[in-house]
Amino acid sequence: MIRFGSMSITLLVAGMYGLLFASLLWFNPQNRWANRFLSALLIVISLRLLPYIIGYAGFYEAYPWLSFLPWNLSLAIGPLLYLHVHHLMRDRVMPGWGWHFVPTLLQFAYYCMVFAQPLAFKDAWDMNWHVPWFGPIELASMFVSIAVYWWLSYRHLQRYRDWLEREHSQMEEHRLDWLRHFLLALGLTLLIWLGLVAFDRLVAKLDYFQQFPFYVWLGLLVYYLGTEGYRHARHVYPVYVPVAEPAAPEPESAPAPSVRPAVDWTARAQDWRQKLIAAGWWRDPELSLPSLARKLGTNSSDLSRAINDGLGMNFNELINRLRVDAVAAELARTPDTGLLDLALACGFSSKASFNRCFKRFTGKTPSEFRADLPKEAD
Repeated sequence: MIRFGSMSITLLVAGMYGLLFASLLWFNPQNRWANRFLSALLIVISLRLLPYIIGYAGFYEAYPWLSFLPWNLSLAIGPLLYLHVHHLMRDRVMPGWGWHFVPTLLQFAYYCMVFAQPLAFKDAWDMNWHVPWFGPIELASMFVSIAVYWWLSYRHLQRYRDWLEREHSQMEEHRLDWLRHFLLALGLTLLIWLGLVAFDRLVAKLDYFQQFPFYVWLGLLVYYLGTEGYRHARHVYPVYVPVAEPAAPEPESAPAPSVRPAVDWTARAQDWRQKLIAAGWWRDPELSLPSLARKLGTNSSDLSRAINDGLGMNFNELINRLRVDAVAAELARTPDTGLLDLALACGFSSKASFNRCFKRFTGKTPSEFRADLPKEAD
């Protein structure tokens, strides 16, 4: 008898939520490739809930031929996650991205072939082959796949954050905290999943209903990923251009054609800083390390080294310190100036980035700073 109870409905709502936001992401014109990979990831995770939705409702008892329905595409979770992270920061499609889904296609083909067989064959196959052999191999492959792609995604995200801090003045505008939080939650999910499998195999067999809390957790991941992914779907991120590693020095025995004179990076940095201040380039909200290097007639590598070695900070810190100092100085002169207008005039592109930077460099919010200014005598 088919009956949707609290368990089935709880997971059904999560699955429908995931599919709804997957469709919204798929047709979003911004970040097209990144959003489509995220859409596919939501679909795959939502499908992972399907056997429990219909199982708790009694579908398998009423329609046993539903066994081996090809809903399980878990080997796609890792590649979809990585490709979403990669394309969020690039403006080109990754060459050969389809090869990442070869294991998923094999997984799908396996379930399709078994699903098409008569029920008696499927029951025998499940008992003699799937449960003792194919199931454990599939599960182990899934854990390895998610773990490897999780690490690649997390490393890529960290490199992107470091690159933003080195080369862009508006790092706060492009924060990917939501994605980092999802990666941490997914890593925790993988550990919980491994724990459940180990308990099931080594301690006591977990039945269908005892696994319900884990799939509620998976449903919560769907809620978070769908909501936050769609909320940031239209944000255009700076295109990641990794800095080439410097060439290895030649052996000492090799004759050097010329010797580059020693550079006083401190003096050079101070000179460039004075030009930056005099020209007011720091007020440009789109200022980046390459664009400033062009204005100064140098290259990004030398400018970055001068800022780091000569001033003891990175590009992001240099520019935003100048902006915060300008805001603080103006507030000291005219405390009644509107904070947002002042922030925009000094190069900040939003209230959120202004507040974060101001507190980072002064230890106070802009409102607290203004409240602490000495009062003029009546």
